[in-house]
Amino acid sequence: MTKRGEHLYYVDLVRVLTVGLVIGTHVLALAPVAPTVLDGALGMVFHVSREVFFLLTAFVLTYSTGRKKVRWPKFWQRRYLFVVVPYLVWTVLYFFANGAPYFGEAFVQQLLTGTARYHLYFLLVSMQIYLVFPLIRMLLRATERWHGALLALAALFQLAFAYAVQHAWDLGPLAGWLHAPDALLPSYTGYVLAGAIAAWHKDALVAWTRQHLRLVFGGAASVVALAIVVYLVQLWGSGQPPLQASMVFQPMVVLESAAIAWTFLALGLIWQERGRVGEKVVLATSDASFGVYLLHPLVLQGVVLGATAIGLVDAVQAVPDTVVLVLVVVVLPLTYLVSGLVTAAIRRTPVSLALTGRAWSRRARPLPAPPREDLALANTGGAR
Repeated sequence: MTKRGEHLYYVDLVRVLTVGLVIGTHVLALAPVAPTVLDGALGMVFHVSREVFFLLTAFVLTYSTGRKKVRWPKFWQRRYLFVVVPYLVWTVLYFFANGAPYFGEAFVQQLLTGTARYHLYFLLVSMQIYLVFPLIRMLLRATERWHGALLALAALFQLAFAYAVQHAWDLGPLAGWLHAPDALLPSYTGYVLAGAIAAWHKDALVAWTRQHLRLVFGGAASVVALAIVVYLVQLWGSGQPPLQASMVFQPMVVLESAAIAWTFLALGLIWQERGRVGEKVVLATSDASFGVYLLHPLVLQGVVLGATAIGLVDAVQAVPDTVVLVLVVVVLPLTYLVSGLVTAAIRRTPVSLALTGRAWSRRARPLPAPPREDLALANTGGAR
């Protein structure tokens, strides 16, 4: 495992691309038309965003701590501050944005389960990752000679778990977990272990990826194509509706997630080593990624309300596939842009920590000062 310290620019691009998939998933979910075949096919690709982010979170936590001795109380204090505060604030904001008139039992339930809005579960899982990360690092050390076997077990677990959720297995006391797996860390155990192992062997992974770019891209294209075929079989062969056929917890999404994450790594390496074109934009967007993640559903809610108010929703019911394409081509980048600009503005105010999960930046910083201690989505480190 290499020493920590260098700024991994390719991680910035991976994060930027993955946030785009997150927004794409939520844009499709809010499409004002009945789900179409195209809708589900795109969803099969966009759904890998959560898995890629869990891979990325484990990767950067493992890389940032390296082999050094970690003072875990300080580790937890730093990270929980920059995740718990935004989680509480945005849970309140989305609770009232959903039309709730006052606090009550419903608020407590949403606070505990991360369901005030469909994306807040990620913060709950991040908190769980932080809590058990010392154990993950101990496991990496104890199994250093058998990381290949550990990775294989992680993959097998994730495939089996996805299959169990997809087919609603009745596993007795585990039934509740399989029915509502989103906000629980065990649902993503394979991804977290894979990301940690990848960071432990970062140099070897990066070197192999550089030497086999065509294999990475070709493999990813093949896996995505196979995923679409499986989706169509489930849609037409098994009679599943588009949303069910493209559900996030299914074995093909596990394979897709690994393939697309590897592709993003390859793209990041190419970008990093060929001049880092648009570096300021990429780094600024990466720096704002957590804020974009937190607030973009509010932007989408405004888009839906506006479209409904002007009668656009009723007018587009006859052309659902066209609507889906417009959403992906127009609304997705527009939402990304607006969310990024709002985040950048908030970052220069005293409420930055509460709303963006980042410390207050009193002046504009065209580039984050590398190296940063924590490169995960919920970036809790500052310039060092």
